Amino acid sequence: MSESTTQRILVIGAGAIGCTLAWHLSSEATQAAGIRVTLLARTASQQAIERNGLTLWQQGQSCGTHQIATTSSMSKDQQWDAIILCVKQYDLSNVLHQIAPLLQPSTALIPLVNGIPWWLMRSHPQLRDQTPERWGSSYARFPELAMQQVIGGVIHIPAHMRDYSNVEQGQRNTLALGEITRATGDVSARVQKLANAFHLSALQCKASPDIQSDVWNKLLGNAVFNPVSALANANMCEMLSNPGLRELCERLMTEVMAVGQALDYPQEVTVEERLIQAQSAGDARTSMLQDAIAGKPLEGETLIGSVTH
Repeated sequence: MSESTTQRILVIGAGAIGCTLAWHLSSEATQAAGIRVTLLARTASQQAIERNGLTLWQQGQSCGTHQIATTSSMSKDQQWDAIILCVKQYDLSNVLHQIAPLLQPSTALIPLVNGIPWWLMRSHPQLRDQTPERWGSSYARFPELAMQQVIGGVIHIPAHMRDYSNVEQGQRNTLALGEITRATGDVSARVQKLANAFHLSALQCKASPDIQSDVWNKLLGNAVFNPVSALANANMCEMLSNPGLRELCERLMTEVMAVGQALDYPQEVTVEERLIQAQSAGDARTSMLQDAIAGKPLEGETLIGSVTH
């Protein structure tokens, strides 16, 4: 495999989503196509993955163990075609501050975060002239980056960690990537190339001509299901099969849809259709419920506060 055809991808964050993507991108098919993935992980995660490999599970069954290259830091002499950021949004600004001086101009940055990403706030015509502080403290600390390096992303893959080197993936396996501008509606060559890499990994990746709308459509679920599940201590099935909780989700989603319409985002589905779609998640726990159970900080501001602002 020549250097010119090798696609080097760095995944930052060895949580459930980062490990799931790294596992899929390290398949035999992706490696044969010249895709080389490295996972940036903290010490305990890195040591466990180097020692045991990374095993992905679905429905309680092992899908295999992959040996994945890991690193605990970045350096300026490392060149990456793409960096996928799989961290909580409240940690994202700190990570970007750390890696910004080390980035090559040609490196694509792909933040896969819940809620409204900072790049949408800075690019939407109704929001970009507002001060970041108005959006909330989580948005006030982002560094100035060349926005043409950023590719928007939306992920629809429920997952949780069994331990540092074992990740359980839920039933869905889809994501979307797209240029953050809504000017042309075209799919760029670099987005298509990354989408092809994910397809080789057996994940379904949409090369989106309007990633902003995809982000907002996912927010319909994030801003509703995450807080309700955390407050009710209920997984997706329990939440949507409970008449009272389902009615609450319906009312909240109606309000979020109204905000989306005011921002000129098309509503692709009705509230009831969106609730039916969510039932495919089965017994999955939302990320906020997982964090609440683990005693971790919650993404309240970026999932809920950003909508109310």
